[in-house]
Amino acid sequence: MKLPHLGLPAKLILALSLLILAFLLFELLFHPGVIRHALASASYNRGNYRKAEKTWSGLRDPKDSDPIPENSLGKAQFRNGKYNESINSQEDALKEQDKVAQFHYDRGNALYRGKKLDEALKEYRSAMLLDPDDQDAKSNYELVLKRQGYKPPPPEPSPEKQEDEEQQPAPEPPSEEDQEQYRNLLDALDQQEARNRQQKGHPSPKGSDKWW
Repeated sequence: MKLPHLGLPAKLILALSLLILAFLLFELLFHPGVIRHALASASYNRGNYRKAEKTWSGLRDPKDSDPIPENSLGKAQFRNGKYNESINSQEDALKEQDKVAQFHYDRGNALYRGKKLDEALKEYRSAMLLDPDDQDAKSNYELVLKRQGYKPPPPEPSPEKQEDEEQQPAPEPPSEEDQEQYRNLLDALDQQEARNRQQKGHPSPKGSDKWW
């Protein structure tokens, strides 16, 4: 049976398909984690967060410095309502790479849901410092500040200021002796002022006891 003659476009499509198939086989044999990560991402995008969590959980490797599995696992745990587990997974991702604004933002969300508001503020602030254009982090930061019944903790005094306050003793009230001296001095000033005014004024009228 004679095979049909293929034109140039059909040959190019066939060659490209063979290359893609060879690449997929290579990744499947030597980098199975890549395929599993893609499958977990597909499950996550479809809303199947339990399956995504299970797949990403199996991809965690303490010897691997890739933070993506931990971060992705944390997001799936967050969707499943496992906020404390999500916090821990995001913390592991930040240990491997702490300069990613998205990681801080994701951990801040888990902390907020876990009612750890002070720590959530720190994570949102870190996300904004790394990415000043991150409007989501800014909105969530303001949301935590405005949450009913919540007040941010007072700022801690600097070590230098605290040391100065400790070194300066509280002023002591004046002693009885000092208070007596103050009273005598005021009385003397009043008497001197009275004499000065009397010397400058006219003699008081006859029969009058007043000189002013």
